[in-house]
Amino acid sequence: MKESLAGMRICYFGHYKPEYSRNRIIMKALRKAGAEIIEVNNQSPGILRFPILFSRGMRQKFDLMIVGFLGHSDMPLARLVCTIKRVPLLFDAYTSLYEANVQDRRLCRPKSLSAQRWYYIDYIACRLADIVLLDTNTHIQYFGKTFGIPTNKFRRIWVGADDEIMSSPEKRPDRSEFVVFFYGSFIPLHGLEYIIEAAKILKEKGEHVRFEIVGGGQTYTEIRNTVDKRNINNVHFMGRVHYKELPSLISQSDLCLGIFGLTPKAQRVIPNKVYDGLAMAKCVITADTPAVRETLTHGKNIWLCEPGNGKALAEGILTLKRNRDLRQDIARNGYQYFKSHFSIEALSKDLVSFINSVFNGY
Repeated sequence: MKESLAGMRICYFGHYKPEYSRNRIIMKALRKAGAEIIEVNNQSPGILRFPILFSRGMRQKFDLMIVGFLGHSDMPLARLVCTIKRVPLLFDAYTSLYEANVQDRRLCRPKSLSAQRWYYIDYIACRLADIVLLDTNTHIQYFGKTFGIPTNKFRRIWVGADDEIMSSPEKRPDRSEFVVFFYGSFIPLHGLEYIIEAAKILKEKGEHVRFEIVGGGQTYTEIRNTVDKRNINNVHFMGRVHYKELPSLISQSDLCLGIFGLTPKAQRVIPNKVYDGLAMAKCVITADTPAVRETLTHGKNIWLCEPGNGKALAEGILTLKRNRDLRQDIARNGYQYFKSHFSIEALSKDLVSFINSVFNGY
């Protein structure tokens, strides 16, 4: 089996955003493995992009196509191009549109026409691919059961982190407050209400814990109003910041937060913020879920607590605040585990093995 992808030309296809973490990390890992990436990308609205993508795709020579996230609607066109060129087609689904919009964010009723539309976009996209990429085995089981697709059609590729950006942590400044850091898009999966509940509990205990929260989104106004009405003054909202500003903010914290929501999707994913915290050699606390348990170990390289439980989160934070040696051991172990499993280099090795297997079976 080849030890690199040197000499291989891989077409990254669709209306994906190259700067989005999933796409950026996978492309960096593929380049690290020696592959040449040909980007066939167009973000024109609606169907206007399709003739452009088709024309550009047909003019290129490549050995393999990957439809980048968020490319569900690009799959029929990608299938056509790959059939003509007789090359394998990989679909980086990363997430289910049906699950995200109907079950997680609850933007429409489960039996509505909109819900059915999301369902069949997922279903058709996965059916058209030779292989579908997802981030955890728990997620793969969901796709298999929900869309009736054999699970051997899926491959797990960890989300990981861009350790070319999440690196060289600054020295934490000396200060009396214990700083807990969170960044996210304020969706139900994140469980911001439980973070706020934990902050309130710690404030009432007289603990000097400062919660720094970056981001905005669906539940932002509701969460902000709760903090203001209850006068939870140990929570500080920092608004949205550029991704490249996050390493500095993370490095100045004592503890990084993952997700704590009770939505079904929260059980199936390991979010970017967990990987980023590990990459920055910080102790990370997140909800105890089947997805996290696939690879990380409570008390060794991460701290887990019951999801949807602000009291349990507060207790976890307090345990780690009061036990510096434990916190530092978890941070150190988490960083070492990150380097061997979730870094760009580690992901590149996984992709070499996986893509070789694709060609052996094609």
